[in-house]
Amino acid sequence: MSLYKEFIDNSLDPYILFNAEGEILEYNKEGEYILSISKKDELFNLAVSHASMSFGFKHSFLHIDIGHSTFCAITVGYKDSDHIGLMLHKNVCSKKLHAIQENLQLANIFTLLDIAITTNLDENTNLFTEYDVSIPEFKLNINRFLQLLNKIFKALKTSQEVLVKVHIATGRNMKIEGKKYQVVTIVIQSKEIEQLHIEDEEFILTFDKKSLTIELPFIL
Repeated sequence: MSLYKEFIDNSLDPYILFNAEGEILEYNKEGEYILSISKKDELFNLAVSHASMSFGFKHSFLHIDIGHSTFCAITVGYKDSDHIGLMLHKNVCSKKLHAIQENLQLANIFTLLDIAITTNLDENTNLFTEYDVSIPEFKLNINRFLQLLNKIFKALKTSQEVLVKVHIATGRNMKIEGKKYQVVTIVIQSKEIEQLHIEDEEFILTFDKKSLTIELPFIL
């Protein structure tokens, strides 16, 4: 066994390899433990739902509790249609969203998006929106969120096309201070997304080639 393979086998992060039908092909020691306390199908569905739209690897930051372990991120990768790998990352990451942030105010998410878009995007940009307008006002740090949106749309200022989607993520939740919240997902798509290098200590951002996803707890 190579040293690389031994590192994977002895990693603190569970690793599981599935085939296209969701059957388990390979796992490391931590993966074996996770499989002993969690349903195989749930882990396979987790991998599929967070996979990149095309061959490659995708990292997502999210909060997952399995048994006595807490995970703050996952990596999903596949190079063909026959295999898909999942690695869960134990919670040694940023403390973001472990507690309710200060300065939360009720806000209309669509109004904030429109402000940032109008302020920063070029008027010649073709803008397409898919908004679930049934989402009511919910609480967030308005100033911090607007700063993030302004940074994103300023970087996309000269884009020819930008698509913005807002919806409630089906089957997803965030656990903050012991309470579960639904997730409001904002997806921004543009060819220029690949060139962005934006990080934020408060909000969960996931990049996937031409797409940027922001996940917000739905706090009423």
